[in-house]
Amino acid sequence: MRKRSPVRTLPAALVALALAVASACGGDDDDDADSDVADTPGATSAVTSGDTGDSAAPASTVSEEGDDGDAADDGEPVAGGEIVVLYGADPSTLDPVPGNSGGDHMSLYPMYDRLVNFDPDTLEPLPGLATEWDQPDPQTLVLTLREGVTFHDGTPFDAEAVVYNLERARTLDRSTVAGDLTMIESVEATGPHEVTIHMNRPDASLLLMLADRAGMMVSPTAVEEHGDEFGLHPVGTGPFRFVEWRQGDRLVLEKNPDYWQEGKPYLDRITFRYITDVQTVTNALRTRDGDVALRFAASEVETLGVDDVRIEIHPSLYTILCFYNFSRPPFDDARVRRAAAFAIDREAMNEGLAYGLSEPAHQVFPPGYWAADPGLHDTFAHDLEQARALMAEAGYEDGVSIRGVTYTGTQQTRMMEIVQAQLGEIGIDMSIESLEVGSATSRFFEDLAYELYCAAWTGRPDPSQTANSMFSPDGFYNAGGYESPGMVEALDRAGSELDPEARAEAFHEVMRLSQEDGLYLPLLHQPDITAFYDDIAGFTPNLYGKVDVSFMWRTSS
Repeated sequence: MRKRSPVRTLPAALVALALAVASACGGDDDDDADSDVADTPGATSAVTSGDTGDSAAPASTVSEEGDDGDAADDGEPVAGGEIVVLYGADPSTLDPVPGNSGGDHMSLYPMYDRLVNFDPDTLEPLPGLATEWDQPDPQTLVLTLREGVTFHDGTPFDAEAVVYNLERARTLDRSTVAGDLTMIESVEATGPHEVTIHMNRPDASLLLMLADRAGMMVSPTAVEEHGDEFGLHPVGTGPFRFVEWRQGDRLVLEKNPDYWQEGKPYLDRITFRYITDVQTVTNALRTRDGDVALRFAASEVETLGVDDVRIEIHPSLYTILCFYNFSRPPFDDARVRRAAAFAIDREAMNEGLAYGLSEPAHQVFPPGYWAADPGLHDTFAHDLEQARALMAEAGYEDGVSIRGVTYTGTQQTRMMEIVQAQLGEIGIDMSIESLEVGSATSRFFEDLAYELYCAAWTGRPDPSQTANSMFSPDGFYNAGGYESPGMVEALDRAGSELDPEARAEAFHEVMRLSQEDGLYLPLLHQPDITAFYDDIAGFTPNLYGKVDVSFMWRTSS
C-alpha cells in the first residue's frame, strides 16, 4: 500500500476555489468575469506536506480542484461489484417534481436520466434523453428524443412521455419546479420522438432547466398507478432501478440490465447510507463500511488519516446561507435583514465551521462565476456598529426574539450555533430547532412556522433557476411570497437576454437588488469535498457540486 505523510492545514482562505471557478467559467480576473464559459477547467494541485516517504501515520490523498488526468489514470472500467455511498442528506422524496431539498439530486441521478445533460466543468448543455434541440424562433424549442429507451417498468420513452412529464412538473400542486417553467405556454408531441415547447416569452434558461429536476423523466404508467405515493415507488429510465428505501437509513439500487448506454452501468448495485453525524461518516470510512463519502465534512479532511483514501476538493455553486420569513416581523423589514448580514463575521465562521476551506459569501453566486457581480463580493463586511444602528432605526433597539430552524446534522448544528451567537451581538435572540430536512423545509417555506431557516443553496445548472426560486414572489424558496421592488423586472430580463454578456449584466442587477433589500443571509461559499478509496474509479466532479455516482466502478469486482 502507498504511504504518504500526514496532510497539514490547508490554506486558510481557499483562494484556489475562486480561481478554479473563474477558470472553469471563463474568467481569470474581474474584467473577465462577464465573459462566457470557457472550454477547460482550472489546473490541478495536490496538497500535501512533508516528504513523500513512509510516515508513522497513514494519510489520505488530498487534491484541490481535481485532476484532468483522473479518467485516464483509472484505466478501463471493470464490470460487477457494488459500492456503499455515505451521504448526510436523506432524500425529501424520490419523486423529482415535489422534492424540496437540493440534496436530493445525488440520490436521484442513478434512477432518472434527464432530457439534457451538462458539461461537468462549464455547465454547458449536452445531449441526454434529448439528442439534439433547435430553436426556430426565440419562443420555440424543439427537442429530438433518443429512440429505443424504456422506463424500468417497460413503458416506452417517447414524445408523449415527455409531454406528460413536463405538464406534470408545471401543474402538480406539490411541484417545487413549477416556478422554473413559467415561460412554457404549451408542450406538444410533434412526432413520435419530437417535442415542441412553445414559450410565452424568450427565455435562455429553459434548456438547462431540463438538465435539472424538471428534466428528470418518470414513468407515466408508474405515476398513474401510485399517484401521490410515486415517491415511494420511483421508476425512471436511469442506469439503476429502485430496490428499497428505508427513510433515514438507506437507499438500495440495482443495475438496470436494459440501460440504453451499452456496457453501462458497471456496478451491479449501489447502496446509499444516510448518516448525518460527520464523525460516524469518518468512522465508517475508516472501517471500510463505506467506499465513497459525498459532501465530506471540512472538519474531517485533516484528521481522516486513512491510507488509500483520496479526498478531492472542487469548486461548486454550493452556498451556506439563511432564508428569511418575509411574512412577519422582524424580517418583514429590510433594515433588520441587512442588520443581520452586517452582524455575521464570515472570516471567523469560515475558520470555526469550515476550517478555512470555504470563502465568505456576500451574494448567492461564488466569485468568478459568470452571473456573479465582482463588485459585490464584500458588501456585508462585519460591522456591528452599522448593524446595531439599523436595528435601532427599525425600532428594535432593545432587541427581538426569533425562532430559527435547521435540519439535523453535526455541521448544521454547529453552523446554527455560530449564527445564533453572532446575531445575539445585535440583540437578535434566536432559539434553535432541528428537524429532518424535508420537514424543516416544509415547515419553513410552506407553513411559515419560523422566522429564519439556516441551510444552504446547492446551486442549479442555470442561474435563473436560483434567482427565480429565491427572489420571485412565486418562487418556492421565497417564504411569504415577498415582491422586492424592481426584482420581477430584473428577473425577466436576466431570463430573456440571449446575449451572454448582456445576460451577465442582467444578473448583476439581480444581485444588487437582492443585497439592497437583504433578501437572504449569505454566509459561506463551500467547495465540494468527496472522499473515496483508491480502488473506486470513475469519479467525475462538476461545478454544480452534485456528484453522480452512477458510472463509477471498482477496479476489481
